[in-house]
Amino acid sequence: MRHTKHSRLLIIFALVFVLLSSSIFFVPPRYVHALSPIQHLIFIVKENRTFDNYFGAFTCLDGTTCVNGTTTGMIRTGPKTTQTIPLNSLTDTIPNYCHERGCALISADGGKMDNFNHGAKGCNVAPYPCYAEANQALIPNYWALAQNYVLSDNTYSSFEGASFANHLFTVAGASGLDQPDSATTNPKLPGGANTRNWGCDAATGTTTKLLNGNLAYPCFSSQPGAMTTIPTLADEMNTAGVSWKFYADTVPTVNGYQWNTLNAFPSVRASSGVVPWSQFARDAASNQLPQFSWVTYPTKYSEHAPASSCIGENQTISDIEAVMNSPAWSSTAIILTWDDYGGFYDHVPPPTVDGLGYGFRVPLMVISPFAHANDNLTEPQVTHDRFELASVLKLAEEVFGLPSLGQRDASAGDLMSTLNFAVNNPPLPLQQRTCSGKQVPLTGDFND
Repeated sequence: MRHTKHSRLLIIFALVFVLLSSSIFFVPPRYVHALSPIQHLIFIVKENRTFDNYFGAFTCLDGTTCVNGTTTGMIRTGPKTTQTIPLNSLTDTIPNYCHERGCALISADGGKMDNFNHGAKGCNVAPYPCYAEANQALIPNYWALAQNYVLSDNTYSSFEGASFANHLFTVAGASGLDQPDSATTNPKLPGGANTRNWGCDAATGTTTKLLNGNLAYPCFSSQPGAMTTIPTLADEMNTAGVSWKFYADTVPTVNGYQWNTLNAFPSVRASSGVVPWSQFARDAASNQLPQFSWVTYPTKYSEHAPASSCIGENQTISDIEAVMNSPAWSSTAIILTWDDYGGFYDHVPPPTVDGLGYGFRVPLMVISPFAHANDNLTEPQVTHDRFELASVLKLAEEVFGLPSLGQRDASAGDLMSTLNFAVNNPPLPLQQRTCSGKQVPLTGDFND
């Protein structure tokens, strides 16, 4: 049928009406920056635990086994032979095992996850102590948080190796300008000795090994021999006027200074936003928290073996309670995670996303009035969505309207799926514990 001029006008008006109506009644996606009540994001980074090591035996409040955990592990007994062994009960203090890049690759054994007894070094004799998992009595407050907020059983360290590269991912979404020029080892002094200065104040001759095999000074600057400059989330927040603080050890002689990660970035290392870690609780109590916070600890409180899990848990719980007891709680999301696997067993092969990662699974919790696993209606305290360390940067970009760094944050899993602004979880009363275990001296080859 041929349309008259009048009928064609009616059709055009009808189409315009439909388009306008659809825009008026369009329901936006669930996660939109304009709808977010979050005013504070807190990123707590602890040390060296796999998911199985802390939560492999986890049960939800109803007593069900609700996570992808295990009670057994695989060891390699010969070139083509393996054996299944029961996991040991994790103790409050445990030796520090090798978890640098080379050890991680040996342990993973091409995704077979059966060679930690050789990769970890010092774990090759029965009962193979790096094959260990906690029960609820060892870390009761962490389990309580997981049972009442959100625990992820599918989060991975960003890099298959140790701390330096993974901590770089927590601030920049990368450990270098590109994959070949990415840091892969913890900085070492000339001759290979450990150092706590993992940044721009490192001694002359200190180097980290890059993926391309070159050695570079562990500072992102234009100086010859240094790593090529890359932006951080702190730089982007400065540009956008978003307040931030990096709470960390600021004393170079203290074990834990190595995790003051912004020290590797000249643009922000001397910023007033880099403050002592002990200031965090005071800022929370006085309602002075910035919009975004990083929190790292001295080694004593980090849970980096051989440090006490109990002492480390107590400190972190104290800081979380400071937030829960402040006016900021109602507008806060706390993301608590561990930076790398520490040499401990985990049974899940990490997905390969590029030449750097992922590394092994690490625990991650979202603690917030809005914590809710939207992918798991039957157990909304457990999310099976996939995340990595850079997922926290992605969340910050969404909440505060920041541009992407264009690094791993662009492809990382979206932590908005662990938040639901229609729920309102109350603060969880927790008790400080009496730690009976003797603190192991924090000496020797410890700060990796």
